Amino acid sequence: MKYLLFYIKICCFLFLFSCMENTINRGVIEVPDTVAVIIDKENKQKKDTEKEIKKIVKKEDKNIEETNPPIKIEEPLKTAPQALVNKIDKKDINNKYQDFNGPIKIGLLVPLAGKNAILGNAIYQSAEMSLFETKASNIELLPIDSGGTIESAVQAVKILEKKNVSIIIGPIFSSQAVAVRSVLKNNIPLLSFTNDESISGKGLWAFGFTPRQEIAAVFEEMVKYKIKTLSVIIPNSAYGSIALENIKNNSSFLDIELKDIYKYSTSTNSFSGLGLELKENENKEIDALLILAGGKKLREISSRAQYRGINPKTTKYFGISSWNSPQILGEPSLLKGVFIAPEQSSFESFVSRYYKIYGAIPPEIAGLSYDIVSLCNSALNKSKNIQGFLNFLTRPSGFNGVFGYFSLSSNGNLKRKFASYQVMKRSFVKK
Repeated sequence: MKYLLFYIKICCFLFLFSCMENTINRGVIEVPDTVAVIIDKENKQKKDTEKEIKKIVKKEDKNIEETNPPIKIEEPLKTAPQALVNKIDKKDINNKYQDFNGPIKIGLLVPLAGKNAILGNAIYQSAEMSLFETKASNIELLPIDSGGTIESAVQAVKILEKKNVSIIIGPIFSSQAVAVRSVLKNNIPLLSFTNDESISGKGLWAFGFTPRQEIAAVFEEMVKYKIKTLSVIIPNSAYGSIALENIKNNSSFLDIELKDIYKYSTSTNSFSGLGLELKENENKEIDALLILAGGKKLREISSRAQYRGINPKTTKYFGISSWNSPQILGEPSLLKGVFIAPEQSSFESFVSRYYKIYGAIPPEIAGLSYDIVSLCNSALNKSKNIQGFLNFLTRPSGFNGVFGYFSLSSNGNLKRKFASYQVMKRSFVKK
């Protein structure tokens, strides 16, 4: 009798372990009332997946380039026509409770030709990679070229509508996203890559890293360092204007005195004019310098700032996610500088897996593509119709993806959590 009881316990344990293993292998771990994991944190990527994706890459499109730009990209914000934004909420929502019938078609609206083709193809490849890693069996992905104009994006989305897509991922730019949303049926969600959160609304989400959220996060970091006086160097662009507005709001709210504001041109690599503008004698008194730049521009700007008297040993250098590039390592003026960025551990794993499959380093926007497709797959597994899909997307507990935690609201807002990193000689160290 004693051995029989022992045997029963072992059988129960093996059964429970088998159930748990099957759940993990699905790529989505659901825990009631907690954050949903839309990627496999264990990253148990099988070699079979890599082989299958490589086969499809060869068959699908011979024009797909497998060389991509550096991980970090900077997207200029474009002001969306307010009339089109207002038009979004005036349409009636139809068929939101109609059950899905057969495989769910998802349109991927990205540039597949022209000057932005490299980004579009990286987005497509990472979307494809997500479908394989999450073992999505009920999704049909329909990529289409968004072109480089508003008109080309609108024409492309009309084609997708005729193919009865239920969800559209893209486009990259805010002006295209607003125009597409204005002609698109309101029961079709639009998950775009833009970082212009001003266009967000019911049925339209901007997944890019917004200046408002990044500026707020870096000011939270400044409070930890007890910063009282600050100067900033920003790009002379639409993005810089929005960032400056948020810098002023945060500095006023946190009682941090904003000393000087310097602007640089985004169309030049020469910063000799900026060097002359920096006031050598006055710069010795500031506690911190916030530089909104990345890559080679950041190296040049920070070096000139140090030359003009902003000593990084006495003035703390701060930055946002544009700092997150190996190109800035080795610059003495940036050593011990602090920047905020999305959680990088999962993204680094994503980059490694992407590189093994496609032989290239993906741009950051490819990670957004992976997150969106994984999120869609997770939501569709729990939904019978679009309304159920939207309910899952806007669950209060949020999700964990390639860039860590994020959550979506029904009015189009997206929240993210950022981590703090310090620049060392050969790497970035999470604080």
